[in-house]
Amino acid sequence: MRVALTFNLRRSSSEEDAELDSRETVAFLAGHLADLGHDVTLVEATCSIRALDGRLRRAAPDVVFNIAEGLGGAFREALYPALFEQLGLAHTGSRASVLALCLDKAMTCKVARTAGVPVPRGCLVRRARDAIAPIFPAIVKPNFEGSSKGITQDAVVTDASSLERVVAAALERHPDGVLVEELVPGADVSVAWFDGLGLLPAFAYDYEPTGAHHIFDYALKHGPADRVRALVPAPLDAKTSLRLRRVATRAFESLGVTGYGRADFRVTPGGDVRFLEMNPLPTLAPSDDELYRAAALAGASPQNLIANVLASATRDRLVLTRELPRAG
Repeated sequence: MRVALTFNLRRSSSEEDAELDSRETVAFLAGHLADLGHDVTLVEATCSIRALDGRLRRAAPDVVFNIAEGLGGAFREALYPALFEQLGLAHTGSRASVLALCLDKAMTCKVARTAGVPVPRGCLVRRARDAIAPIFPAIVKPNFEGSSKGITQDAVVTDASSLERVVAAALERHPDGVLVEELVPGADVSVAWFDGLGLLPAFAYDYEPTGAHHIFDYALKHGPADRVRALVPAPLDAKTSLRLRRVATRAFESLGVTGYGRADFRVTPGGDVRFLEMNPLPTLAPSDDELYRAAALAGASPQNLIANVLASATRDRLVLTRELPRAG
């Protein structure tokens, strides 16, 4: 097939570029797609919609392999898939509506909770004076961010006296809203799902916290690799593993994730599972190898994963509904 690989290239180490794609990741995916026999065109999506439309028309792809995260706003991850859908192009990953939903942490938890998925207690706050913590300690985090943006030791609040100040500081950086949520004690555990493969074995993160609070904060996630150890599979007993898989399955289904995705949880010392957030566009970077290590335990190679992601775009999904005219 003709495959357009769409991406946003990371050009700095700043927090603003944390979700964007490295040259290594783009080359890694393009190489595997080519090895699978496809004709790959690289399309950097960091341009105007008009320019991107022109690039796609020139490429005339059968399918878009999309890893572009978008550059700003609460709709950024959904922007490019929405364009692909408008143009009638099959694309990898979930539909634009799902990507928009899952970037909104508060709404994601509401939908998941309705389906019986256990989530932390919390509330969305847009004005500091309205801040209410469901319980202490609580964590204040941006409602429309990923990659641990805004997650710092200072984001943890242990008493009511400092809550409004912490929320005000967070809103200054993230005026669209912040989530004030109970800080669930326990281990950080993730579960990935791929169409055609199902749930992969769970993986956990072992780390020394950067301060008094045991959180997988931005400094750890984007700092030296030797500060965090990915445990694959996660060291959970059989009962907790089964509970986690059941909750993860319900989370993926209730949120409408298709193609592939990754769900993040906290697992308490007593084995309770709390769903934190859903990433329907998780990184496929080779440097973040815990996903590929989990896949290996399930008998799948990196190329198997990439092939399944691509196949899911044309299996029971939006397929090419009209031919794009080639640019002259």
